[in-house]
Amino acid sequence: MPEMQWEYQVFVFALLSVASIVVWKIYYKNNPLISDEPLLNRRGEQYVGRIITLQVPIVDGQGKVKVDDSTWKIEGEDCPAGTKVKIVSLNNVVFKVEIVQ
Repeated sequence: MPEMQWEYQVFVFALLSVASIVVWKIYYKNNPLISDEPLLNRRGEQYVGRIITLQVPIVDGQGKVKVDDSTWKIEGEDCPAGTKVKIVSLNNVVFKVEIVQ
């Protein structure tokens, strides 16, 4: 519509842009994408449920553990090195662990 003033063209563009975003959000909410690897970019969450052996003891509820090629902070009850623990959850970059009996 070349005869339309540029101000109206910008206004129509803005309205259509907002409307398309709203329509996309509604569509995506009703039809979410299903991935065959949902934890692909959630590295820490991939370790939940894994049992590891501590190399360093947990002191005052905190410690560190090496999992694969990374070192992670852990929280759990105090225990000596060599104890097997299970990773039960992840809070930001800190694993919550429980002692495996």
